[in-house]
Amino acid sequence: MSGQLYNSLVRDLFFGAQPSSSFEPAQDSWLTAEAGSIARGTWVRLKLRIQGARVTDARFSVYGCPHTVAAVAWVARQIVGRDAGALLPEGVAKLCEPLEVPVEKLGRLLVIEDVVRVCERPTSDV
Repeated sequence: MSGQLYNSLVRDLFFGAQPSSSFEPAQDSWLTAEAGSIARGTWVRLKLRIQGARVTDARFSVYGCPHTVAAVAWVARQIVGRDAGALLPEGVAKLCEPLEVPVEKLGRLLVIEDVVRVCERPTSDV
């Protein structure tokens, strides 16, 4: 990862990212979703613990460029404490400016948005 290509926020999130190498067996209070594919260069798995109507824990696995890893780490931090039905009301487009995501990488943010939207569905739909 060349420091000149990424701002300090991306570097901090990338190097501080704590992707989960394993996930516990599915329980009623967890929602899990995946989007993208490794073959296409971007894949995200998001697992959220839901208690009541709130997200109390967020774990992730990710394959992608440093912007993708940083964005998933940021999203996982942001959604803890939020209502499970409105995890990311502003969408991931809000990440473009602080993470300085180049235009050619915006599709990768849409993969992240897709996985978050799947988690917003009722448990019976996941």
